[in-house]
Amino acid sequence: MPARRRAGPATPMRYHVPDRPDPMSTFPSHPFHPLRALVLLACAQVLFALMDATGKRLAADMGIPLIALVRHAGQALLMLAFLGPRMGRRLIRTQHGWLQFWRGLAISGFTLFFFTALFRLPQAEATAINFVAPFIVMLLAGQMLGERVTRGKWLGAAVGFLGMLLLVRPGTELDRIGIVFAVLTIVCNVAFQLLTRRLVLLEDSLTTLFHSAVISVVVSALLLPLQSVWGGWPAALSLQQIAMLLALGVLGAVSQWCFIRAYVWSSASFIAPLLFMQLVWSTAAGFFFFDQLPDRTSLVGIAVILASGVATTLYAGRANR
Repeated sequence: MPARRRAGPATPMRYHVPDRPDPMSTFPSHPFHPLRALVLLACAQVLFALMDATGKRLAADMGIPLIALVRHAGQALLMLAFLGPRMGRRLIRTQHGWLQFWRGLAISGFTLFFFTALFRLPQAEATAINFVAPFIVMLLAGQMLGERVTRGKWLGAAVGFLGMLLLVRPGTELDRIGIVFAVLTIVCNVAFQLLTRRLVLLEDSLTTLFHSAVISVVVSALLLPLQSVWGGWPAALSLQQIAMLLALGVLGAVSQWCFIRAYVWSSASFIAPLLFMQLVWSTAAGFFFFDQLPDRTSLVGIAVILASGVATTLYAGRANR
């Protein structure tokens, strides 16, 4: 009788959990419940838009480092409270400290630069410019990660860049410094998405998410001396401002939870095209909270980015079948 193999320890399931939607992400397959996934994804995107609007409103009264500190501290504390008892040391244990450090640094830059861009730009335009990042990731992944980049992906990226050029065209009324910070946001976004693609193969992504939050807290705290020149200190925090700061941390954590759960009940190929709907929610939030709507040319640019993103994602999914 052949000897029985001893069963090894179960390998923990790993999820790719970007801090913001990455239309090129991949998750393991799960039972397919599209309606549940759609509801969770819509909740996540609405919460992302509300978090951005909250940060934009707070940036009018105080500096960006404090806002970023509270945003990431809230996420880190909630993860400790809800995941710490269940995961224990697995939440903090890592074998790739340098990769975690660089990803956390990229997330820190993303938050600091994006909230600064949001302060200076309408929410719809700032979000749309940032959504050029997935196209850059897609192209760089061919050289850096060995992924196949087809002509269709190149075409989609070119059209996406055209949409961004419509937003930042000469003669636009968008704040130039705001555009610079939006471009810096793209750089950080590309860096953390590429690092996430690497880490998802090596670490539990909840661990990665926690490390990034903690590193971002440290970086934001170290930058607090720059608060006076990066928006200033509030003379005194009102109850409304305190409530908004607390809400910022909660919105960041809950939106991530909804985003993760959406992938649990669906597949990446089903959700990926829907991620570009974030542009619609951000436009709605900008209008509702700040009475800001893009002009016609900018609306065309946003629509071009949205359409090219959805088309490229659908094409990539079909090519990979």
